[in-house]
Amino acid sequence: MRRTVVLCYHMVSATYEHRLSISPQLLLRQVRLLTRFARVRASFDDAFRSAAAVFPALERRGVPVQIFVCTGYARDGSPLTIPEFEGDDPEQLATMTWEELRAHAERGVEIGSHGIAHAHLTRLSDADLHRELGESKAEIEDVLGRRCPDLAYPYGEHDERVRAAARAAGYERAYGLRERGHDAYALRRVDLYRRHAPFGALLRLYA
Repeated sequence: MRRTVVLCYHMVSATYEHRLSISPQLLLRQVRLLTRFARVRASFDDAFRSAAAVFPALERRGVPVQIFVCTGYARDGSPLTIPEFEGDDPEQLATMTWEELRAHAERGVEIGSHGIAHAHLTRLSDADLHRELGESKAEIEDVLGRRCPDLAYPYGEHDERVRAAARAAGYERAYGLRERGHDAYALRRVDLYRRHAPFGALLRLYA
């Protein structure tokens, strides 16, 4: 049986040359090759509005899609204004609103939590950590009327305390990046970018 691989993407644009942006053509070429070797799921961190451009093509290929949303931005679809994006084009950083997320969910896209404000979870106090994880999960479930069993750690950052908090908040699984092992709260995703040609993406799959 072929293994399941969860891919991690962010922005999707044919013209925006940002380190976290990938053209739809390259993304689909990566996915087409990888599906020859594994069962592929495509996840999109931060709920950037541009990501939706590839959802129909992925769905036609039978590739499940999941969005990890920062709930504090979904309230009005505002740009993701974190320090790491200072100086970047705010239009390209626009995020999906709850209305858009609800429409995607009704078409079968899974919606998971990416916290409230894309925080560095390992740096938070216990109280703030539990708020980020618990309140974001509760808001997704309340607004969309669907369970939210999945969490993706912002920046892929986690430690024993963060994993314990994710478990206590009621998540069934949580994703980092490039982890090893079988911990349900430290699951692996393969993050792919514009620098990865399809063959490079395949090598990354087995790295």
